Amino acid sequence: MNVAVQIALGWTLPFVMPLIGQPEFYFSYFWPLKYDYLYPHTLQSFPVYLAVYTVVGSLVIAPAAAVLFGKRWYCSWVCGCGALANTFGDPWRHLTSPTTKAWRFEKIAIHSVMVLAFVALGIVVGGQLLNFKSDAFYQFSNSVKSWYGFGISSILAGVVGTGLYPILGPRFWCRNFCPMAAMLGVVQKAGRFRIRVKPDMCISCGNCTTYCEMGIDVRSYAQTNQSFTRAACVGCGMCAHVCPRGVLRLENHFEDASDKTRQGLGAVDY
Repeated sequence: MNVAVQIALGWTLPFVMPLIGQPEFYFSYFWPLKYDYLYPHTLQSFPVYLAVYTVVGSLVIAPAAAVLFGKRWYCSWVCGCGALANTFGDPWRHLTSPTTKAWRFEKIAIHSVMVLAFVALGIVVGGQLLNFKSDAFYQFSNSVKSWYGFGISSILAGVVGTGLYPILGPRFWCRNFCPMAAMLGVVQKAGRFRIRVKPDMCISCGNCTTYCEMGIDVRSYAQTNQSFTRAACVGCGMCAHVCPRGVLRLENHFEDASDKTRQGLGAVDY
């Protein structure tokens, strides 16, 4: 599905639109991954329908879809970074570190970049809107825009995130630095998506942890019969695919009272 989306939205439409007199536009990207899409100057350069799509897609559609389907709707089904990681980067999937140290770094790094994305947006929006009042602040906001684009989008997403696949695994950028993944991961924790663990079936083979491209120690959850939702999980389904006993299942529904035994409630024996 991801490859099909990239062919349609990441290649065909951006190629066709200039041919019919419209601006080149990548429908598969949203803010904050496409960091400049909510800048006033960017929105002013778009036709009205593209400006509306950009704002509604970034602030309404993306988080709403994460509530319903988890962040996998974007990270595994739509995003070009995910498409590259799951195709070209797949041979290095097992190199992603599942250690506690890597997890701690992930939580600090990715949420720091997310906060930086919000701060940079506020500064640039303020600078562009107040240009007629404060030229100095406008210049400062332009510097923030340039440095954010260079440091986050070029160095971390491009050089580090893609160039180091054979060393750090294919999702190093997605796991540790992508502001879009961070934002959707926060929403995912309150949404419907989870990985369900069938109790007392895990044989501790470790396949799930070995092949998790996000470095989640899935085995530790399976061993303790604990269904879970992790902000980092992109819902690729590989852990369930490689499990020899079918212990894991990806689900999209809010918790209910159907499984009384596992929720510690008494069950009436008729």
